[in-house]
Amino acid sequence: MAFKNTLKAILSCHIWLVTVVWVTLAGVPAQAHSINQSYVYFDVTDTTLSGRVEVRLEELAKIVRPETGTVPLTRDEVIASYPTLKTYFEERMTLFWEERRYDVAFDGVDFLDTEAGTFAQLGFEVLDVGLTPLTIEMSYDAMFAEVDSGHRGYALIGSNTRTSMGENESYISLAFLPGDGRQQLFLNDEPTLQVALTFLEHGVWHIWLGFDHVLFLIALLIPAVMFVDQGRWSPAGGLRQSLMTTVKIVTVFTLAHTVTLSLATFNILTLPVVLVEAVIAISIAIVAFGTLFPRFHTQSWIIVFAFGLFHGFGFANVLEPLGLDPARKAVGLAAFNIGVELGQLAIVLAVFPILFALRHYRAYQFVSLQAGSVALIAVALFWFVERTQHLFVPATLVVSGG
Repeated sequence: MAFKNTLKAILSCHIWLVTVVWVTLAGVPAQAHSINQSYVYFDVTDTTLSGRVEVRLEELAKIVRPETGTVPLTRDEVIASYPTLKTYFEERMTLFWEERRYDVAFDGVDFLDTEAGTFAQLGFEVLDVGLTPLTIEMSYDAMFAEVDSGHRGYALIGSNTRTSMGENESYISLAFLPGDGRQQLFLNDEPTLQVALTFLEHGVWHIWLGFDHVLFLIALLIPAVMFVDQGRWSPAGGLRQSLMTTVKIVTVFTLAHTVTLSLATFNILTLPVVLVEAVIAISIAIVAFGTLFPRFHTQSWIIVFAFGLFHGFGFANVLEPLGLDPARKAVGLAAFNIGVELGQLAIVLAVFPILFALRHYRAYQFVSLQAGSVALIAVALFWFVERTQHLFVPATLVVSGG
């Protein structure tokens, strides 16, 4: 009875947390533009290729006057610094077709106000295109190494008269990370196979680089080579038993995040990013807490499924900005999900044999089940505070003298 009451209490706290944060954030709108990101839009016709680079004024300040940190440039400062900015982006954005490098001429600046801040729009024209090709190769490393290694760049087809696309602000064609080099940009519809391969790769890398998802998976794997005997952990009897336990856990997690990933991808149900990231952090702590108390762990599949739903929204938050037109969302979703599963399977295959080989050692219960769980809880709580602290920072009081 005590165990059931404990389980109910934890689930009640989980529901309370979700409800409070949801009510707090439900009115926060989604943003087409985000901080720490820049965008390259292309406008395509049969014989011309032009576009614009959009960068926040805070980011441009890091180029023009890095000594002032993130204090944004004023619009007048952007205009005055235009020759410097023009040269900077000409050197860091290159376009190729059949190993021929296109010359890019920047031709003015405008401004766009968004909820993420004011963006400068640096217009450009690609010279001597002739007949616009179906694909080009593009490299883009602006804002990265010497300015901000956490910056992300995105390329989009803003308009395309050949496909009747106009004013596209949502479907991102390429994502640039530091060191990516050249990537192929399709100036017409991207082939279905290429869509599948691109999103498969993104799924794999998202798991491997998503440390919170990796830690959640490890928190599930640590006790998977054990079983509960009279309220205490004991080593599993054989490989088959341990492997079946692991498969069941990962399958429950997969089913849960597949449901919400699908719902979010097709805009049937979405949740605020801060809510999702906060609950993902708490999910690691609660699963690790269950490892510390084996009686609680016997019903862990309920917790795994419940939090797996939120991890699905977390995957969707990464999938959404990669962009895809509605006709091919199903292909991208399926490929991304397969990539996530391949990434998870690789982690399981790497970690599970080690845990299984160590399960009989008495030190395993202390180092992995106890100390490891405490460490996971500490990291998870740190992430939770880090991801939610801005919600609780009081407004600055301004006191006027008299």
